[in-house]
Amino acid sequence: MEAALWIVTGLSFLSWVVSWSLFIRFRRVPAVPGGVHTIPRISIVIPARNEEANIKVLLKSLQESRVHEIIVVDDQSEDRTEAVARELGARVLSGEIPPSGWLGKPWACQQGAEAATGDWLLFVDADTRFVKGGFERIMGLAEGDSKVHSVCPYHEIRSLYEQLSAFFNVTMILGMNAFTAKGASARDIGLFGQVMLVSRKDYDLVGGHSQVKGDILENFQLSRCFASAGVERSCWLGKDTISMRMFPGGVRDLIAGWSKGTVSGAVNTPKGALLGISVWMSGLFMSAIPLCFGILSSPTLLVVMGSLYVLWALQCVYLFRASGRYSILAALVFPVGLLFYQVVFFQAVRRKKQGGTVQWKGRDVS
Repeated sequence: MEAALWIVTGLSFLSWVVSWSLFIRFRRVPAVPGGVHTIPRISIVIPARNEEANIKVLLKSLQESRVHEIIVVDDQSEDRTEAVARELGARVLSGEIPPSGWLGKPWACQQGAEAATGDWLLFVDADTRFVKGGFERIMGLAEGDSKVHSVCPYHEIRSLYEQLSAFFNVTMILGMNAFTAKGASARDIGLFGQVMLVSRKDYDLVGGHSQVKGDILENFQLSRCFASAGVERSCWLGKDTISMRMFPGGVRDLIAGWSKGTVSGAVNTPKGALLGISVWMSGLFMSAIPLCFGILSSPTLLVVMGSLYVLWALQCVYLFRASGRYSILAALVFPVGLLFYQVVFFQAVRRKKQGGTVQWKGRDVS
């Protein structure tokens, strides 16, 4: 028994060392100390369905920003989303019913892009909000080389159950394959779906969202379209730029939200990144399981296993804090969050195989 525990502990430590190569190059959207030299014409396109509360917060966060235009595409909302957006000065499009083969979000984005008049398009999810000065940072990206920029919003946490999003958040970031130590090939870099800045020229070049009309996670396939067209892509973390609160509706809301994309996300993640995430999660499990049997082992092994657990917890602190306002406690009890992630993931896999759906925003999503 003790020999087996030593082996598992050694493998876990090796995984801890190797996993650092996955996320050693996190990048935040850079500040623009002297301000932008020229004001780019950026059209903000916000697809929104039943986002009455969120759209108010987002639009208010943009009131002092120098935005060319804000277009809210109301995707058949059943609440006051459209009215609230109009009250706050946005240009509102009453979105049409998605044609056959189209999902709601890609269709809303396509309609917004066609109506936009700016030289740049900034697609933003309705549950985000800009930090003061955040939009100016985005404008700074538009001043650089012509490429597609995507940003993962910083996850704001207000309730205890929201701490359970930690591993979903981190795997989403790692799955973009954009922050590895050695770097990834240009084709293997993904795009975050919540915030994407692209020039009108490059967007039209690839055919816009019509190329991803039936994809739940349209950002993955859209990234491949840009890669095929030779358009560079870049990923950033959104702390100090833009934040989000994803699932304020409770645990069921959280489970449904992550379930609708977790399987598709795994399928679309580059193989190298998926392997790295698997090594990382295996190491986390191997650091926790031996402690259950530690009382039966020698004091020396118990100290080694305990020290390794602390190393993994510290790594989780770093990762969780990079992606959102997660507590240190969430990192210290990481096996709880990891187990929750695995349960939700495998339930989603089973549902997918059985042809089931998840109810999201009043629609069935497979």
